[in-house]
Amino acid sequence: MKISATLIALNEENNLPRAISSIKDLADEIILVIDPRSTDKTKEVAEKLGAKVFTREFDDFANQKNFALGQARGSWVLSLDCDEEIPGELASEVRKAVKVDQYDAYLIPRRNILLGREIKHTRWSPDKHIWLFKRKKGKWRGKVHEEVVVDGIVGELKNAKIHYSYESLSEFLKMMNRYTDLAADEMGQKGQKFSYFMLFFVPALSFLRRFFYKKGFLDGWRGFVLSYLMAIYRMVTWIKVWERKPVELK
Repeated sequence: MKISATLIALNEENNLPRAISSIKDLADEIILVIDPRSTDKTKEVAEKLGAKVFTREFDDFANQKNFALGQARGSWVLSLDCDEEIPGELASEVRKAVKVDQYDAYLIPRRNILLGREIKHTRWSPDKHIWLFKRKKGKWRGKVHEEVVVDGIVGELKNAKIHYSYESLSEFLKMMNRYTDLAADEMGQKGQKFSYFMLFFVPALSFLRRFFYKKGFLDGWRGFVLSYLMAIYRMVTWIKVWERKPVELK
């Protein structure tokens, strides 16, 4: 069974070598879709590492990943972010999994490294999603925090991929601005209206859920910081919903 690995990128020249090296012996082809706003050497690095590179204007994550999916030719697709890698144990498991006729897709666990350490609580773990699926059976949905929807039976792999996410506060804040724009747009398209109650209630609930219910305190100061930052993320999203409401002329 041939495997196509798909990635999307915006200024990822530093992360790409690690990601592509981890799948070089696993994938039969590597598809990379670049946001044309990239200003570094992402394209050159990817081509040097053997990837097939395409350029597409970014509108949302699902559309970008579905475009990558459309370029793939393998029977199976393995989706990978540029700041992730596939350890050897997982690669071996993937090779065996695609030979099983019983399943059309697989959930894969992910270990998240944030601010220099693996986060084992704070709602960042357990983190399982469909990242391996038959090309003709799956499709991405969602403008932000996108997920694969599969027409078929889903299994689960044991070994995890590694996600090296947000090594600094600056990286997190840059992500926050981009993601909250998309989240606010999606909420507006769904007809959700700005609410002062939600502006304060949702961030407070987010912090309490992550730090206490999801035991973020066990992740130490990182758990507190991440719980706080995700609460700010929720507040910023609602503020941007307010910004997008029509201007009322008097």
